[in-house]
Order: sequence, then C-alpha cells, then structure tokens
Amino acid sequence: MNYRQPKSYDRRCILRTGLGLAGGLLLPSHVLASVAGASPTLGRPLFASACKDQRGRLLVIIFDAQSGELVQSLELPERGHGIAVRPSDLGRAQGRELVTFARRPGNFAVVLDLDEAREPLWLTTRPDRHFFGHGIYSSDGRLLYTTENDFENGVGVIGVRDATDGYRQVGELPAGGIDPHELALLSDHRTLVVANGGIRTHPDEPRLENDTATMEPSLAYVDSTTGDVVERHELPAELHKLSIRHLGVGGNDTVVFGCQYRGPAWEVRSNVGRHRRGEAPELLTLPDRLDHRVRNYVASVAIDRRGETAAITAPHGGLAVIIEVATGRCLAHHEMPTVSGVAETRDGFLLTGENGGMSKVGREPSSRIEHWPQHLVAMWDNHAIALD
Repeated sequence: MNYRQPKSYDRRCILRTGLGLAGGLLLPSHVLASVAGASPTLGRPLFASACKDQRGRLLVIIFDAQSGELVQSLELPERGHGIAVRPSDLGRAQGRELVTFARRPGNFAVVLDLDEAREPLWLTTRPDRHFFGHGIYSSDGRLLYTTENDFENGVGVIGVRDATDGYRQVGELPAGGIDPHELALLSDHRTLVVANGGIRTHPDEPRLENDTATMEPSLAYVDSTTGDVVERHELPAELHKLSIRHLGVGGNDTVVFGCQYRGPAWEVRSNVGRHRRGEAPELLTLPDRLDHRVRNYVASVAIDRRGETAAITAPHGGLAVIIEVATGRCLAHHEMPTVSGVAETRDGFLLTGENGGMSKVGREPSSRIEHWPQHLVAMWDNHAIALD
C-alpha cells in the first residue's frame, strides 16, 4: 500500500486569501469576505485541524475559531489525523511550520509552511512502514519523531526525520510496544512517552485488528538520544483489551492518557488514567457515572498551558471532561454532541465535533461551555492544535 503524491499537485492546492475559494470550502458569505484579509502573521490565536468539507473533500485547515475565518487550507489525498507544530528553530518564528499525518494505516504526511514561502512538502514512509497518525518535534525543532508500524515484524517504531534537511529520515527508535499512537516529550527535552495501543495492525490484513486476545497496550518511555526504552508499563492482565491511544504531559511530567476499550460494550471500564515515572499507571474513576457516559472511547487529550488541567473528549457520549492533573480529580464535565478534538487555548480549551460543531470552555470548575456557531466544515477529525 504505497502512497503516491497526487499527480496534479501544485501550489493551487493551497486555498488562501480568497484565491480558488470557488473550488474550496463551502463558506458563508461573511467568511468569504474576511478570508481575503486573513493572514497567519496577524498574531491572533489560530488553530489547525484535519476535516471534511461540505463537498466531501478531505483537508487540513488553519482557522480563527472565534471569528470563523479560514486562514489557510490544503487538500489531502486521504483523511488526516494528528498535527504537530514546529517550535522555534534557527531564528524561525514560533509555529511557522506544521505537519499533518495520515490517519492510520496511511503512509503520507505533509509539511505546511505557514508563511507560504515554500510549497507543501509531502513525506512518505518506508515501503514496510505506515504512520499511526501522530508525531512530535524535538524541543529545538530540528527533528521530527513519528509513530510508525513495522508491520512485517509486528512491532512499533518511532521514525526520526531531520527537519533542517528536507525531513530526510535519519534514524529509527523502538516504540517500546505494539501499535504506538500518540507520543509526547517530557520536560528534560529528551525522553519520549509513547502510548502503545497494543493492537496488531497490517495494511493487508484488516482482520488482525479484531484479534483482541493478542492485545498488549503499554506506556513506554524512550530515550530519544540513545534509543533505550527506559521504562515500560503494562496494565493488569484483565485490562489487556484497554488500548492506550492518546496522552498529554502536565506539571511534574504527569502523563494523562486516554484509552479505547476493545471488549464488549456492556463491560464499562475506566478509559482515563494518569502516570508518573517509577510508579504504576493509575486508572481514574469518574464521578456521577461519567465512566458509563464515556462509553469506552476517548478520542483526544489536551493539557492546559499551565500544566494543571487536562481535557478528554468522548464523542460516543457527547462528553468533555476536565481533570486536575496533580490529583486526577474530575473538575467538571460538559455536553457537546460528537465532541472529538480538543486543543488548549490561552484560558482553557477549544472543542471540535465530528458534526462540524465548535465550542470553548475554561479550565475552571465553574466555567460554562460556550458554543460557537460556524459553518467552516462538515466534520472535524479527531484532533485540533493551537498555533500560538
């Protein structure tokens, strides 16, 4: 299953400043007017997410959530998933470059220059690898780490690419488990924490994903310099169907992770947990039967900018839950149909839904959810990310 760059690709794939919008997103007239003056350099809070427009096209877009303005957009050959924003590097301004990954088991990624000084750069995996949908930059922005599947050998790996040299692949690290999905960097700027879903996957054998008996979920800590797996933690054997998929890192390097249970729907499990290095993973019990409302599926995790609170989304239950990182205490929960993506904002979280909806909520327990009417897209994908 080898991805090929679209033969017709050229710079016109980017939809911006009103050019090509007749063939782009279907936007209301007030948004069409505002796009003409939009620029990613205005210093306002912007976000990025993969999505589907009203015509069914798959895109990654950069947008102003509050105003509903489209800033930049690129059509994708297949569904996008996670997005990574490049930190400052060699004098570059913060957040001038981002990469969008194919939804698993895809093998394309695309790097978008937010200043549009360079055409999008399309990346592919090795023929015997595919992406698992996520990646992260090193703290200095020089390297890109990507979760990948060595599907012939049935093991997870982390691809290493040089962002200063055209994203040339320069190495590979062990993921410490099977089916690595999301990963994050700890405060030492060296240790990667990896959510290994534990589900064996092969692009030519889709039925492998239904073999829950062989699942081996884990959290792994990998030294990005040496490649050593310095810690690996599995859940108890009776929870081997609890696939660890998404995570974020809060204060004191506390990891908050979200799971997707692959057992029967009537077997309600806690799908939210915390972990600190040197300890056993802790699964959280949510109050007021919220565990039942999560419905065994967490789609996304985000940590606020202080590292104090985490937001987890449960689209099957139309629920977003705010958790105190230090204690694991549930601070609040909010209703939003099909809520899936979540990104930190300057004072809370942005929520996006699979129905195209968008909302904002503060980090404080007393905060109320604020729904923002908009018609940017027909469906948001699982993840959103802040650019500022």
